[in-house]
Amino acid sequence: QVMEAVVERDARVEYYKIQNDAAHTHQVSTTLFRQVSKSFVHSVTVTLNGGIVRNNLSFGMAAENSESHMYGLYFLKGKTHADNHTVVDNIQPNCLSNELYKGIIDDQATAVFNGKIFVQPLAQKTNAFQSNKNILLSDAGTVNTKPQLEIFADDVKCSHGCTVGRLDEEGMFYLRSRGISEQTARSLLVHAFAVDILEHIKPGSIRAYVDQLIEERLQLQ
Repeated sequence: QVMEAVVERDARVEYYKIQNDAAHTHQVSTTLFRQVSKSFVHSVTVTLNGGIVRNNLSFGMAAENSESHMYGLYFLKGKTHADNHTVVDNIQPNCLSNELYKGIIDDQATAVFNGKIFVQPLAQKTNAFQSNKNILLSDAGTVNTKPQLEIFADDVKCSHGCTVGRLDEEGMFYLRSRGISEQTARSLLVHAFAVDILEHIKPGSIRAYVDQLIEERLQLQ
């Protein structure tokens, strides 16, 4: 599937994608936003189930003073393979982009995050931030993450980074020492990790629906 949006002056776009398909299904999608005048775009992608899932998300910031926010959560189990490839192309100056993707990988699932930020020569005063954080819940799970910056301007503020790790052992110990079972403690920590993304789902009904799907997943852990 392909979706392209051209965002005009003073427009505000909120885009939410929830992927929760059967294990034998495959999905490849490309979503393109081009901000041709001062505008605001807010995007959240949540991937829970599927066989092979590939998300290509691209932002062309072609007008001054544009703003974009990209959030993603992938909570994978079984043999699901999920790819998230993002591109933010800063073409004009004085733009802001913020990107945060979080992953929870269980069983034999595989997650890929490949994020790239371009800052073109004219795009002075760009503020661009990118972060990818992952938790592995099993020894067989796999994460491949590659945040990237390509900067051709000299007056910018840009950062990128990634982390891959286990559940917080100190947090587990704290909860267990207060009589909470291991399964419940694990569920609480995973949910707390995901909340950073869930709180960016602005419509309450959609946020509640996604939260319910995650709660059901945690109860099956």
